[in-house]
Amino acid sequence: MARFLFLFLFGMMAAMAAGRRAPAPRPVSDEGRHSSLVAWGRRHGLQPAPSRRAGELQLTNAALQVTLKADSRALVFDGVEHRLAFPVRRGSDGLEISARDVQATLDPLVNPPRRPASRPVNVVAINAGHGGKDPGNTEGRRQEKQYTLLLAGQVRRNLERAGLRVVLTRAADTFVSLDDRPAMAARASADLFVSLHFNAFDGPGSRDVAGAETYCLTPAGASSTNDSGNHRGGWLPANRFDRDNILLAHLVQRAILGGTDLNDRGVRRARFKELTLLSMPGILVEGGYMTHPQDAASIYSPKGRAALARAISDGILDYKRLVERRE
Repeated sequence: MARFLFLFLFGMMAAMAAGRRAPAPRPVSDEGRHSSLVAWGRRHGLQPAPSRRAGELQLTNAALQVTLKADSRALVFDGVEHRLAFPVRRGSDGLEISARDVQATLDPLVNPPRRPASRPVNVVAINAGHGGKDPGNTEGRRQEKQYTLLLAGQVRRNLERAGLRVVLTRAADTFVSLDDRPAMAARASADLFVSLHFNAFDGPGSRDVAGAETYCLTPAGASSTNDSGNHRGGWLPANRFDRDNILLAHLVQRAILGGTDLNDRGVRRARFKELTLLSMPGILVEGGYMTHPQDAASIYSPKGRAALARAISDGILDYKRLVERRE
């Protein structure tokens, strides 16, 4: 992962050198204003590159590529797919993006937040999804709660070897409520919260749906990724960590793609209750589909889980190094 982090840091430093540090964003009630993507890119040291696909725009520099497409919410940033709050639209100056997506996605990724030296990332709270009376997804005799607990233990050992303190919301087959998970993290003065889950899909073509997803809290004024309607929620106290949330989600998802055979189902947004109640940055990882043969074999395999645990740990450590950088 050292090479990945070097390239990411190189791209970020080049982007920041191209312009002044962006001020803290002001809330935007909806998609509101739009801005030219080419102009945004040039402000951050990214130049448009030719694309063979109609309606597609690529912005690049020596270490970074950003790809967007007209009428689409898909963004590929540094090889990781993200879902925007609003579709990219065609404007008089080419493709345009909403102010909300600039503030909540593009700017934090290209100009990452920094933590003061007095507040390093020292404590990570890990939640093993489900437990006790809540088995989670069940495939035959296999229950999600068993494998999230095993994965949590492996992530914990990796992070402790790296010098971090790790708090588990559960260390056995017990039930911890959605409210208690963030509360436990807060009592432990955790600097980050990571919730571990495995997915399932029982609709048509279920055996074709596969891959990893990493979720962070939906920004105010936007619909969640999987929301089939247009249910834009208001601002929540946990939204004050939006910039850190998207960066942590991006780095963990990127590490998963680089360290496992899982497909990229992208960084997504959701108002999962445990994310809405956090008093620190946090994400929720769906580490593959129990309903997909290849994903399931990896989930149930000690070797597969070890690779996933290493990747999640690497992503967390990448985040720590990036936000603690000194310039």
